[in-house]
Amino acid sequence: MKSWKLNYAAVLVAETLAILGFSLSMPVIPLFLADDIGISDPNALKIWTGAIHSCTSVALAIFAPIWGRLADIYSRRAMLMRAMFGGAVIVSAMALVNSPWQLMVLRVVQGCLTGTVAAASVLTVGIAPQASLTMALGLLQTGVYVGNSLGPVAGGLITDFWGHRAAFLGTGGILLIAALIVLRGVHEEPRAVKGASAGRRRAKSSESWFAELKAIASNRDIVLLLSVSFLFQMANTTANPILPLFLREIAADSRYIGSYTGLVLGLGAVAGALGSVISGKFCTRAGYWKTLVICLAGGCAGIAQAFAVNLWSLALLHFIPSFFLGGIGPALQALLAANTSHDRQGSVFGLNSSASSTGAAFGPLIGSAAALLSYRAVFPVTALILSLPLIRILRRMKAKTLD
Repeated sequence: MKSWKLNYAAVLVAETLAILGFSLSMPVIPLFLADDIGISDPNALKIWTGAIHSCTSVALAIFAPIWGRLADIYSRRAMLMRAMFGGAVIVSAMALVNSPWQLMVLRVVQGCLTGTVAAASVLTVGIAPQASLTMALGLLQTGVYVGNSLGPVAGGLITDFWGHRAAFLGTGGILLIAALIVLRGVHEEPRAVKGASAGRRRAKSSESWFAELKAIASNRDIVLLLSVSFLFQMANTTANPILPLFLREIAADSRYIGSYTGLVLGLGAVAGALGSVISGKFCTRAGYWKTLVICLAGGCAGIAQAFAVNLWSLALLHFIPSFFLGGIGPALQALLAANTSHDRQGSVFGLNSSASSTGAAFGPLIGSAAALLSYRAVFPVTALILSLPLIRILRRMKAKTLD
């Protein structure tokens, strides 16, 4: 039997590559709409940018619980390959579009088929032993940030020298490699739990989804964590679609705006990776709930980005809150795993993906609406959204000792 560490290493490498691939092309969508599609009206560009980013998240929110349920019943490995192979085909096709509607349709299909982070997380929960689970999830989250740090930089360079369409093709190629790594490098034990018959497994597949939701909803901590995931992801996506346009406004030389965007987002992802690693160690001392409080409070410092005057000041002011926000993922996922029975982990992680995707759907729309007033108005709005889960956790900690 292959060591769990070898299986996990393949998942970690594949997911890091997948996130690198997605972040290679997604940040350049506003520039693609303006330069290649030809949307010249500033307000129309803001609206299309928000809508195209949000539609993927809406589709992902709908389909993530379904994929999570199927992962529990059949194969978590197959769900990860589905997300990667599907993403490779769909994002590559984006290089061929000639209208915003065509891009939006493909983004919706992308949301229906992808969702690699949730799929990789639930596969990791099934692979890693309980004693190593927090470490494994923390490293996986670090891999996500590493991919997010390298992807925008590479995508910016590709965009500046070969055009926006080349970035979409690059994403497709990298996702294909990631899927092949999972196909060849990951072995998964049969999904039937020990001692269960095939009949019991079939019965599980026909179990009422509403009964499943009722059981999950009865856990107050799970409900709280899902709400935190929703609001965190909403805040995390509010500014990102607007950032390239804000950079174009404050950058002295807009010729390399793609590279500038990649640099700022890449540095933010590096900060998130550092925060993810450090928070994993901090959690063992302070506890997961207290870590969430500290990280959310630190993320609210992102309001200072509204006062950026040039590329370098924005990069610095983006780096600091990104460090704290990077610590949220490992603690949140470890708490979800700890509060969920093994046979419902796929469903819970699917619901978590749905909650975060719903937040990600609202985030760009809120950011685009705020940007109609001013690009700088986006950052106070982001801080306000982050304060909501912070207040909820503080109230819960006051009512009950969580750690």
